[in-house]
Amino acid sequence: MPLSFRSVTGGNAGIGLALCKLLATEDGCHVYMASRSMEKGQAALKQIEAEVPACQGHVELVQLDVCDTSSISAAVEIVKGKLNGEKLFGLVNNAGTGLAHGVDADAMIKTNYFGVKYVTEAFLASGLLSANARLVTVGSGAGPGYVNKCTDAGIKNVLVSPTATLEQIEECLASGLPLDSMKGYGISKACVQQYTALIARTHKDLMVSSCSPGFIDTAITKGFGASKTPDEGTKVIRHCLFNELEASGYYYGSDAVRSPLHFMRNPGEPAYDGVVPSF
Repeated sequence: MPLSFRSVTGGNAGIGLALCKLLATEDGCHVYMASRSMEKGQAALKQIEAEVPACQGHVELVQLDVCDTSSISAAVEIVKGKLNGEKLFGLVNNAGTGLAHGVDADAMIKTNYFGVKYVTEAFLASGLLSANARLVTVGSGAGPGYVNKCTDAGIKNVLVSPTATLEQIEECLASGLPLDSMKGYGISKACVQQYTALIARTHKDLMVSSCSPGFIDTAITKGFGASKTPDEGTKVIRHCLFNELEASGYYYGSDAVRSPLHFMRNPGEPAYDGVVPSF
């Protein structure tokens, strides 16, 4: 069961490493782990194999910079060659950057939104995904948090709409940026979650989900008091990859329960009832 997994070392890399180990040892997967830096990626792979020797031969490193379309195209060709005619069961979009990295809003949006878009489109066009493949985008509770606090009703309505177009989503990304107190992090996550829902509507042969891993102690949250471990952040990702889901296009909280796009639902609270508000 081959999966393509991508992460940018230094972002959600902690969750990524934990996920690779579990996919390879508990879920019977062969994992293609992508890293922007081959040097850091090789160090990460050595760490994985040292911690869990059973991963040896089941996790392969592929260079991929999510902000560079040439790098993405090259990675697709590398994976195609490694698959040798097989298909990918899943694609996990895990790359991300946040406030702790000290990046500006342009870099935030380029990585968190356009990085997901570029990689998703490249793998969809490649024909490498199997029938009924799973596509999972790692979002954030900051997305619904942004929608909840946004003062522009037009933007809010698009970011919860079950029929939002790509043009509408990306117009919100541009016009809503000045309203984001998190320097682009919140709106990038709100828009990428809507983009993921759009992919579900336009690719009905796939099972597509977005999710929040929770407030996990990684480089993205450094200095903000996160206490959950990277292993805990993999729960909802693996749920979206392997479990029976209610439908394609849903957004799930860290407890693997369907959650809304317009406010942050906390773990243990009732599942989102699917009612779309009008602002």
